[in-house]
Amino acid sequence: MRSRAIAPMQRSDVPEVAALFQRVFRKGGVPSPQFCAYFEESFFGSPLHSEAEGGLVHRDAGGAIDSALLVIPMQVRVNGQLVTGRLMSNYMTDPKKRTRGGADMVLTIRARNQAFCFSDSANPVSADHWKAVGGHVLPIQGLDWRHVLRPGAWFANRAAAKLPPLLARFAGILAKPLDAALRRLIPSLVPPPDGEGTAISRDDFIAAAPGLVERFAVHPVWGAPELGWMLDMAALNTIDGPLTLRQVRDENGKLAGCSVFYARPGGVARMLNILARPGQEGAVVADLLAHADAIGCVGVQGMAQPFLMEALCRRKGVSFVPRGFYCISTRDPAIVDAARRGDVYLGGLLGEDWSRLVTDFHD
Repeated sequence: MRSRAIAPMQRSDVPEVAALFQRVFRKGGVPSPQFCAYFEESFFGSPLHSEAEGGLVHRDAGGAIDSALLVIPMQVRVNGQLVTGRLMSNYMTDPKKRTRGGADMVLTIRARNQAFCFSDSANPVSADHWKAVGGHVLPIQGLDWRHVLRPGAWFANRAAAKLPPLLARFAGILAKPLDAALRRLIPSLVPPPDGEGTAISRDDFIAAAPGLVERFAVHPVWGAPELGWMLDMAALNTIDGPLTLRQVRDENGKLAGCSVFYARPGGVARMLNILARPGQEGAVVADLLAHADAIGCVGVQGMAQPFLMEALCRRKGVSFVPRGFYCISTRDPAIVDAARRGDVYLGGLLGEDWSRLVTDFHD
């Protein structure tokens, strides 16, 4: 039963909830108009948004918001049945107040209350909360796969934030000849030139994507309005480079699959989604790696998925690192069964890796 102090989040709550977000996840500064506008679009802009499927706020005795649960609705099909899933984006309580709001909100994601809700970025404490209310943690989706292409530049980039500017620049200069030598000595650093993909337009991707995921028992619906909104939001997040859409076709010209990722020269290409027909996963991975290498990326990284594991494990140079906990909560045993079998398509655009609230607005 929902506490009387918990209510659906309204657009008028955005400034107050945005300020709470800044106190909990950033340095506590006053949220800028740009931040508030992006925040509002993230949690009220989806074509699927409704009060019933939206976020929640908890108010203290004085009427101030002391806790919030941010939600983005996303449609999925479960064995052919349409379900509106709820991406639990951020859960937060005011660090300066003692409140039951957070605990009360955790109870709202109890499995018995949910058709399907999920989070792709839970920390260990949050994962324990999900399990305590009957949720499940998916182990493979809790990993990132990684392929380093230029190790010297990879480590120089990671060290740059901790080094004085002059040393960081010097490390970057040294990385170039080091990588040239390493790529001659270690063949697995260089993807085979078997990527044969091309760019795909936004409209063509929107038309093709639903058919590439329908083989899974649980998969996104990705109707044109919803997927278009997601791509538009994803395109705003340029910190890892522009959003890139590519396609791969087989020898008969039939679409084998698509990839969605961010990439820029000198950066780590960040994969959002790989979509593929059965047996074509390796071809799409190959094209992604070859394209990233050709434009000068230092590596590629993205969420692991069960259907991708064989293709990834067949490639030399791929490793896996923890990324956070992927959690689901549902009263539907068919979803739990499909998740345990790996017969689900989750992550990327069906998640929040595209959100600037994850990667940006840190100043």
